[in-house]
Amino acid sequence: MTDQILLPGQAAAPPGPADMTMMYVLHHAFRRDVRDFRAVAAALPTDDRPAWQRLASRWQLFTSELHSHHTKEDEILWPLLAERARAADDVDSLRVLDDMESEHTTLDPLLTSCDAGFSALAGHPDADQLSDLHTDLLADLADLDRALDRHLGHEESAAVPILQRYVPGEEWEVVERERFRGRPSVGHARRFLPWIFKGLDESAAARVAAIGGPPMRLLLASSRRGFARREAEIFG
Repeated sequence: MTDQILLPGQAAAPPGPADMTMMYVLHHAFRRDVRDFRAVAAALPTDDRPAWQRLASRWQLFTSELHSHHTKEDEILWPLLAERARAADDVDSLRVLDDMESEHTTLDPLLTSCDAGFSALAGHPDADQLSDLHTDLLADLADLDRALDRHLGHEESAAVPILQRYVPGEEWEVVERERFRGRPSVGHARRFLPWIFKGLDESAAARVAAIGGPPMRLLLASSRRGFARREAEIFG
């Protein structure tokens, strides 16, 4: 039985042989980002075009990682679990897995609406449109925050136990390393690593660094300061 990590905002950490650290760290990053976007978008003057452009650019990092994570779940994880649940005639688990895919679909239009809001405010809207664009974006971000947290919580409390039931720890380690993490480019790793480490406490950060090993620690050390500087410019 693997000792599972439990991060702020996480709904559950079901016991089992598979170490779910990297999934939970991603979930933490998604929740953190939406919270940070909501806070800065609410406080940012609507006519500060350079600030909105920086924020819109940073939004693309969040959406890129979220889409990548959900695509890998839809194409790799849910089919793997569904195959084993069907073999066990586990109807309840199949229903949960259907919910996971459906919830991903529900999130897509919310992300699209937020994309449009950030792009509009970062562009050159008419002055008389600024207030309405801002109000709409804040409402869309609030809706996304609720829907995403609900989905991630459902996944943590209902889908992860299915994984723990049907996937041995050694198998999950291979699937997670080779098919989820894969072999990212150096450029992607230099953006991704400081992003997932942001906001982790010392214990959680050490656990993630141990999973990644020396290559991760080297890339993180070379990219963390620049990332922190850019985050301060965007989020304060």
